[in-house]
Amino acid sequence: MNSGATAPEWDTDDTGTTITTVRKTADETVNNSATLQNDDVLLLALAANETWYFMLTFGHVGNGAADIRVGFTIPAGATMRYGCSAARMTDLDTVNFCVSIPGSGTTQAYAGGTDQRHVTLSGVVVNGGTAGDLQFQWAQDTATVVDTKVLTNSYLEAHK
Repeated sequence: MNSGATAPEWDTDDTGTTITTVRKTADETVNNSATLQNDDVLLLALAANETWYFMLTFGHVGNGAADIRVGFTIPAGATMRYGCSAARMTDLDTVNFCVSIPGSGTTQAYAGGTDQRHVTLSGVVVNGGTAGDLQFQWAQDTATVVDTKVLTNSYLEAHK
């Protein structure tokens, strides 16, 4: 796997709320594996009893036979809900919307292809008393001997 990351960037929105952004600086590849793995970069540290709103936008490319499956892990005692939209970069008129999905342990698959695909996940995570990470995970939906990649410039943006 190739990995790269920029240090989290902090900015504020119009209300003075801190915005945290984490961006991939290199493609990450999985080949012939349907086992969810932690993304090398796309994660957010959660302190105990924090509530975060997040948006994760990632590009992926691969082979249609493999597709991509994604999910999250969160700390023990945390809850989350998120929803999504997905589009092929060659046909932005074709957008698929997902229903709201409960948090950790629930995954969603998206069609792969040789053209770049784009997915945006957004939601809220309410952490309990245990600090830990909101961690993006992904794998091939069906293990296939082709490269499936989450692409450079995929990013996670969040605010309390």
